[in-house]
Amino acid sequence: MKKILALFTFTTIFSSTIIALESNILRQDSKLDSAKNQDSNKNSNIEIIDFLGNKSIFQNPAKSHIFLSFCEVIPMLESWDSALGLSQHVFNEPIFKKTNKNLDSIPKVGGGSGSSLNIEVLKKLNPDVVVVWAGKKKEINFIRNNGIKILAFYPNDINEVFRDINTISKALGKEDLVKRKMKSTLELLKIVENKTKNLEHKKSAIYLWDKPNRIAGNKGMIADMLEKIGVINLGGNLNVDSAEISIEKLISLNPNIIFIWGAAKFSESDILNNPQFKNIKAVKNKAVYKMPLWDNWGPRIAQTTLLSASLAYKNEYSDINIDSLIEHSNKDLFGIDVR
Repeated sequence: MKKILALFTFTTIFSSTIIALESNILRQDSKLDSAKNQDSNKNSNIEIIDFLGNKSIFQNPAKSHIFLSFCEVIPMLESWDSALGLSQHVFNEPIFKKTNKNLDSIPKVGGGSGSSLNIEVLKKLNPDVVVVWAGKKKEINFIRNNGIKILAFYPNDINEVFRDINTISKALGKEDLVKRKMKSTLELLKIVENKTKNLEHKKSAIYLWDKPNRIAGNKGMIADMLEKIGVINLGGNLNVDSAEISIEKLISLNPNIIFIWGAAKFSESDILNNPQFKNIKAVKNKAVYKMPLWDNWGPRIAQTTLLSASLAYKNEYSDINIDSLIEHSNKDLFGIDVR
């Protein structure tokens, strides 16, 4: 009888121990599952660090936006329905009119930098994200401190443009769309790269900005483009994006080619017909080219690069249908030829 009681007692204690262990294991599993869920939720957040080093965390992809820079990304990402505002300087550009018939219904909001942003307007429109040029750190941080997610960018070369486009697409949850659309456009840069490798003699060039005597230096997007197309940048000794020089200095540079910014208020004829410039090689040979009004901080910088290269080295690109390649790129990017 005592043996039976002892066995019963042992069995009861053993069973209780097992139950306690199972209960403890279940609690631990529950804690692990909870931790995993927390990690999963944490990992599902979208974390963006912009040019200024500011971190923005999105629990979900941004559903509404205001673009004051990189505006051509909107039609590329098919994101017009999410636009609560748009930089006022782009409303007359063909790409935006062609891709959005209701363009004029979108509020015009400031320009491209934090200095022109109206905090009250932004609060009223209440976008999930604002995309701007990173030129005014103090003003941008002021906006961030007022609870508005703002992503600021300042690409210094063409590769950084496409990196920043990918970053923006990540914030909007459209990374896969960008990868699919960019393929033929990135091929344009490969064509230029291959052609540049085989150049036997490089020509000299200057790039004119908003004034006939403001030229590109050795910093920034245009300096990188001039290098990629294989010309000698005669502003290469200027450690800035752009700088004004004297007319006399410009004449003495005597470039083979003159490129003009697409948004400049002067044209090729203004340079070609200026008697002061008559002895410049580019003027003598009518090698003066005004670029199309395509955003240098957008996917079409690849098209601008190809076009510039083909104008600089016409013989080397005579075997390529430049117009067809640009048309194909536009259709892949925007669904239509937006020129």
